[in-house]
Amino acid sequence: MTFALKEEFAPWRKRGGFEPDGAFGNGRAYRKRQGAIEVSVVLTSVGPGNAARVVAQVLEEKRFDLLISSGLAGGLRPMHRPGHVLVGRAVRRLENGQELAPLAEWVEGARKLGAREAVFVTSARVAGSGAEKRFLGIEADAVEMESFAVIEQAAARNVPAVVIRAINDPVETSLPVDFNYVFNASGRVRPARLAGELIRQPAAAAGLVRLARESRRAATALAEFLDRYITAAGRQWSGGTTMELPGK
Repeated sequence: MTFALKEEFAPWRKRGGFEPDGAFGNGRAYRKRQGAIEVSVVLTSVGPGNAARVVAQVLEEKRFDLLISSGLAGGLRPMHRPGHVLVGRAVRRLENGQELAPLAEWVEGARKLGAREAVFVTSARVAGSGAEKRFLGIEADAVEMESFAVIEQAAARNVPAVVIRAINDPVETSLPVDFNYVFNASGRVRPARLAGELIRQPAAAAGLVRLARESRRAATALAEFLDRYITAAGRQWSGGTTMELPGK
């Protein structure tokens, strides 16, 4: 399973069981046992290039039954609110329109557990303004920066894959600062640039507080969903033919 940032993974990690498991490139790795399943999590950092490099290295060294691209995403349509969990029936690269379809069986399993089916668009840059997000929403439900690269690397090695993400900022809300300026090439925040943005537009501080609050809410909802999804996957791998709701 991949997350770009430790903050996206933090609520799930806090639920217990994860242990450090080394590093792949710039990305830290973690693992835990959940029932019959060994769960591995890798932090890729932000952006499709970083995600592709880390996932390629991971898949060269290990074999997986399922790869999940997870984390947060920006909503592109009004019905997708902060905290909603989406599963991708398709993921599209913004720059050239190339599209991949995650394995339908795993999409349907997430849908049965309450995730909303969606089309994700992967962008090489942060889509920060409400106007930009509304434009992208003509053909997609949510925007993020890693999933196409993750699914592409999995497809090249015949590894089943699916996209499961939670919405943290809705379509009508512009991001408080220009994260394309604030992030460096490795996907890390440049503190000096962030401070400069806040000096230039002090009102952005309130927006960052709101974004942090909604991101925590979304990451917590995602952690709860992933626990249920992994439990359902374990039921399937232990003898079922389709993913079943826990308790069924």
